[in-house]
Amino acid sequence: MYNVMIVDDEPVIKKGLQCFIDWSILGCEVVCEASNGMEAVELLDYYEIDIIVTDIRMPGMDGLALSDYVHRNSPQTKVIILTAFADFSYAQTAIQYEVVDFVVKTNPTEQIPRAIEKATRLLEKEREQMQKVRQLESKLNDNLSEISEKFLKEALGGLITDEVSLLSRSRELGLELKNYFGVYMEIKEIPESHAKTNDHHRFLASIRQFLAHAFGERPSYIMPMEKNTLLALVSMDGSNASVSTQTLLTISNEILAMAENFRQYHVNIGISLIHRDVLSLREAYLESKEALQGSFYNDNYVAVYMPYTSKTLTPGAPPHHAAEQIAGHLQQGQSELAIQQLDQLLENYRSTKEPIENVKVACLLIGSYCFRLLSTSTPFAPEMEESQSAVYKQIQESKSIQLLTDILKRLIQSCSRAIAQSDTQPNYIVIECQKYIRENYNQNLNLQIIADHIHINSSYLSRLYKKVTGESIIDVINKYRIEMAKKLLRNPASKVFEVAEAVGIETPAYFTHVFSKYTGMSPKEYKLNYSQTELG
Repeated sequence: MYNVMIVDDEPVIKKGLQCFIDWSILGCEVVCEASNGMEAVELLDYYEIDIIVTDIRMPGMDGLALSDYVHRNSPQTKVIILTAFADFSYAQTAIQYEVVDFVVKTNPTEQIPRAIEKATRLLEKEREQMQKVRQLESKLNDNLSEISEKFLKEALGGLITDEVSLLSRSRELGLELKNYFGVYMEIKEIPESHAKTNDHHRFLASIRQFLAHAFGERPSYIMPMEKNTLLALVSMDGSNASVSTQTLLTISNEILAMAENFRQYHVNIGISLIHRDVLSLREAYLESKEALQGSFYNDNYVAVYMPYTSKTLTPGAPPHHAAEQIAGHLQQGQSELAIQQLDQLLENYRSTKEPIENVKVACLLIGSYCFRLLSTSTPFAPEMEESQSAVYKQIQESKSIQLLTDILKRLIQSCSRAIAQSDTQPNYIVIECQKYIRENYNQNLNLQIIADHIHINSSYLSRLYKKVTGESIIDVINKYRIEMAKKLLRNPASKVFEVAEAVGIETPAYFTHVFSKYTGMSPKEYKLNYSQTELG
């Protein structure tokens, strides 16, 4: 089905076009309507429109101006213009904007189907051509990917070592390896259903696909290594090691959360230092493998490689051990012990004059463990006083170890309060309700559906939940959806209507209403504010 938008300032025309034309026979559906060009432009942000049927004369932005906008910004969308006889003088201008057809307003119901068929034939032809191009590109990319992976594995294994070969081959293959990290991942407890060779390959392929999505638009090369292990070489946007490490820790936590939510396998992650060019590929690989060594004792584990120094720290000082212990103390409600552990680690660094970058990486890792603990164990806890990105930024900009101590102590205390508040909700029914919301927020969800799942009366569930938590179930569903939506909106490529669907709200207008209610701004404003904050 092709999506159609009708644009006309006369309600009678809009209604008539919808009612007196059998759009389904034409393979189309009218998904929205607008009263002028400006409204149509706004709706193009919410809907994927294939065909626009627009009047030529409207207040504000008229049909020709709309055709110009569509031609420049959405060239795949086909435009059909409704016109009176006197308007044919505009035909030459409209041709420049590749308008599909003119339809005389005096008898549109006979002419529109012919114009729509013309538009759909063009769309079908373009889609067939695009499909052929994609198939060719896919074959070329597959071949290039195989050649690139072979070269990278030879370089990682030390089979290619001379600078000339490394630099020339990487240029020939178009590899973007600048300011990159090695991210080494071990997947434990492969599900039995994926144990067979073909299933195992498909399983690892699905993991690779998820990782490519997690790394976003950053250049990345993901390849299988030893059994059940993958190596990702991820190029970052800038050369600042601390900022890049923070970003990778955030992505790693998302990967770990995915593994935990599926509960089928565990993932351990080791992250190398930042490397500037292809000449240090093998070092990045070995560093990421070494960072992973501590995973022998842990599941769902992440660690950053720390270079050896001439100083020797006291037992228990490695940052991933300290981060685990701090998170463990927080989980048990022992914030004082968590702070003692932090003081001990930073005092060790102070006394041995550990390199500043190492200290900041350790602090980022501790922050990462704290935020991950909060997100996995208390998904309905109130928002933290400071966001994850704000805390990371403070760590990066700190000018003294005392400032780092203060930042992490505030974070530990804030985590402790959030966990304690969540722990005041021990009621089994409430916990089951929250779990069901968390697992099904992107589906059709309401009080009755949840009550049926828990097998209790919906009125009783509503009263009980309000009594225990102080919130209505509808508020909790909406808040959780909006929190998930905020994460998706941080991706510059995300579209508002896609995010709305992804969190279980089918109507973009209603999604905007709910989002504004709980955040005080529209989804578009939130995207803009977040992008400006990131640039700042």
